[in-house]
Amino acid sequence: MQNTLGWLFVCISLCSGFDWPDNVTQHTGYITVNETHGGNLFYWLIGSRGDPQKDPLVVWLTGGPGCSSILALFSENGPFLINNKTKEPVYNPYGWNSHANLLYIDQPVGSGFSYVTHPHLYVFNEKEVASDLLTFMNLFYEKFPEYNQRDLYIFGESYAGHYIPATSALILKSNSIAARNLKGIGIGDGFVDPAVQYHAYGEFMYSQNLISEATYKTANLTSDICTGLIDTKVWILAVDECQIVMEGVLEAAEVKLKRSINPYDIRIPCGDSLLCYNFDDVTTFLNREDVQKAIGVNRTWQSCNMEVHLFMLGDWIASFQGDVADTLSAGVRVLVYNGKYDYICNYIGGHEWTSRMRWHGQTDFNKANTTVWTVDGTSAGTVQTAAGLTFLAVNNAGHLVPMDQPKNSLDMLDRFLTKQPF
Repeated sequence: MQNTLGWLFVCISLCSGFDWPDNVTQHTGYITVNETHGGNLFYWLIGSRGDPQKDPLVVWLTGGPGCSSILALFSENGPFLINNKTKEPVYNPYGWNSHANLLYIDQPVGSGFSYVTHPHLYVFNEKEVASDLLTFMNLFYEKFPEYNQRDLYIFGESYAGHYIPATSALILKSNSIAARNLKGIGIGDGFVDPAVQYHAYGEFMYSQNLISEATYKTANLTSDICTGLIDTKVWILAVDECQIVMEGVLEAAEVKLKRSINPYDIRIPCGDSLLCYNFDDVTTFLNREDVQKAIGVNRTWQSCNMEVHLFMLGDWIASFQGDVADTLSAGVRVLVYNGKYDYICNYIGGHEWTSRMRWHGQTDFNKANTTVWTVDGTSAGTVQTAAGLTFLAVNNAGHLVPMDQPKNSLDMLDRFLTKQPF
């Protein structure tokens, strides 16, 4: 099922009293990735504001697991955002479609508007996730052959640190259009190598002067237990022990600050919602009857599906550092970026796993100088790059970099797509 949204959004304007704030070409619909399981992935394709006939295709995947990529469209990097006063979409001057065609995919099946015919048919691991996404891309190119010759980039954040490496590695092993087109991947505040990143919680909070030295040393000891369980592949115990590390350090910092801490941005308290942010306006908008009619859906949308999340718990502590290395070895560029105020996937852990990754450019990367990335003469972060790998620590940002630093994140994307140095 496919819907061309140009004329349908006119109906929204006439029927509900608002003008859609961007006139780029849009398509929404479903692609069936597993007919046996009834797995249907929802997509929202948005044309470039620049040269839509030539600009690359950027796929966006939100993490969770089980969170909707459409959430990012309306709250982070889409061409329009939901205004918290009017509750209507407004033009986003820093939309990532400024020089790229954007493809948001609700995945794994069951996330956002995507669905399976029976809940017990949700996916369990990255092998299934990557397989579904490769199938999706193969069918996407059949449906939209105008993209068959375009460069392809896959971006995402958080648990997409699992999705993206697994998917890029599988794509590159395939004889597919996606394999031919794939030029780069971008992992934002990604959960890529748990054994390394769980060790970084204590160091990060200690560097922020939010825990004592004694708590820091205790965190290192419990982290050793966590990684030891990961190494022995005792998955269930490892998840429990590793979460104790993350939660214990966070609680100690909250005691010191005498307030709750948003693990996605330590500068602010955690709100009442599951994600520590209030996305009610996006939820309300996407569940409006006129909006659903326009985009061709008839399902209740929620930001994250916890059933999908629970089915993926066995996948939680798997490492995908090796898949990133394989991607680099295939000549595909990799951008890893982290907001400096994110705790849950903090920049210390992000830099640590990139430094430890074994690949042909490891020595050159670790010898590369760290320099300042500037946007319009102002420092936007620090950068280290060599042999196709770039690590970016983004100033004044938490877990959701495009939301916290819209202008700078667009600069980041544009530089990466055009191979401009940071």
